[in-house]
Amino acid sequence: MKIDSILAREEGGALWYKRRGDRSRRACTVSEAVKILGRTRRQVYRYIEDGTLPALDKFLGEWLLDFSSVEQAAARPLSRQPLPEHLGVFFPEYSLLALNAGRDRVLIMARLLDGGGMGAVRWLFNRYKLNELRVFLKQEGKRLLSARSLRWWSLVLNVEPRALPSWRAADPWRRMRP
Repeated sequence: MKIDSILAREEGGALWYKRRGDRSRRACTVSEAVKILGRTRRQVYRYIEDGTLPALDKFLGEWLLDFSSVEQAAARPLSRQPLPEHLGVFFPEYSLLALNAGRDRVLIMARLLDGGGMGAVRWLFNRYKLNELRVFLKQEGKRLLSARSLRWWSLVLNVEPRALPSWRAADPWRRMRP
């Protein structure tokens, strides 16, 4: 009998898959992926079919998926997340259909926090968690927001933005002025 792959389950319930000549990988079944991703079995099978979730192998009629790929997929948006039409005025150089609220969150947060009205900001706070907005302000705020907007949203969200690197903080054009 020729054995090409080995499947083992730990005491904690984790599945490990190893193909001959390859390293061991943590695997999960489609049922486990459904729970992790919060999607239906049909959606997970579609992700397998289109290559979004790579399948390791099929064992006893059940697809085995790479566990790290499933976790990465859970962290990023897999589905189309369009923006409402009333936000189109903030993105004149983009097709509104091409923007994705999950994938393009940094751009969307920057534009709406910097120049959005009450309706746009209300949508922003309903769409993203407060923690996501705070992380954006800390990591990207100084780079993408005007000084006025940064001060305002830092006060509102109680966040201290990360300092700019010295080369960015230095303004060589001011030294050149007479």
